[in-house]
Amino acid sequence: MNSNSHQWTAHGRGFALVELLMVMVVLVGLAALYFGMRGKGEEVEPKFEGAAQTTLGKAVQKAESVACQNNLRQLRQMIQMEAMEGSNPARLDPAWGLPLRCPVSGYEYRYDPRTGRVWCPTPGHENY
Repeated sequence: MNSNSHQWTAHGRGFALVELLMVMVVLVGLAALYFGMRGKGEEVEPKFEGAAQTTLGKAVQKAESVACQNNLRQLRQMIQMEAMEGSNPARLDPAWGLPLRCPVSGYEYRYDPRTGRVWCPTPGHENY
């Protein structure tokens, strides 16, 4: 039996590891183009222009709304933890590692340090 008979190559029964990795790199690149990845530090423009028109757009907007609710919940918990150590924080701190913008509109969350209240200014998110 030839020792090369079990080798997996593009010319034989499958792909070589290098070829498989190249296919994965191409797919990741296409996904990055499709989803329009943004670099860190870029100014985020508000993307809220009204209700989504397609079923997929509505589903994405609903998911982003749920993400906004979760962001606010986490921010409120962090504010409560900071308040237990003394008083309400003076501002929302990026060092907390929490999102400080609404994923639907891109608007920054509002915060009142006197009351410890945090909210989203995006229309429709008043009760979050």
